[in-house]
Amino acid sequence: MLAIIIEFETKPEIRAEFEVKLRADAVETLRDDGCFRMEVLQVRGEPNRFVLSELWRDQAAIEAHRTKPGHSHAWQEPMLVSKRSTVCKVAF
Repeated sequence: MLAIIIEFETKPEIRAEFEVKLRADAVETLRDDGCFRMEVLQVRGEPNRFVLSELWRDQAAIEAHRTKPGHSHAWQEPMLVSKRSTVCKVAF
């Protein structure tokens, strides 16, 4: 299994809109074969920081998600101050 952790810092004026869109994307992604978990987290005490925690069966499931028709993260870019992604192998 693979985990993907994505950290976002939003522009303050669009934080609420970003959160709504990120939650909708997470719900949609949970329908993908091989996606076991998708959590949207807000960093305590930092209202403009969010963390997305994903758990996937394998790299093939991630690739199928990335290449599905209509999939894009382009909507995020104008809403963000920063974004950092980390892919991890699940050790246990």
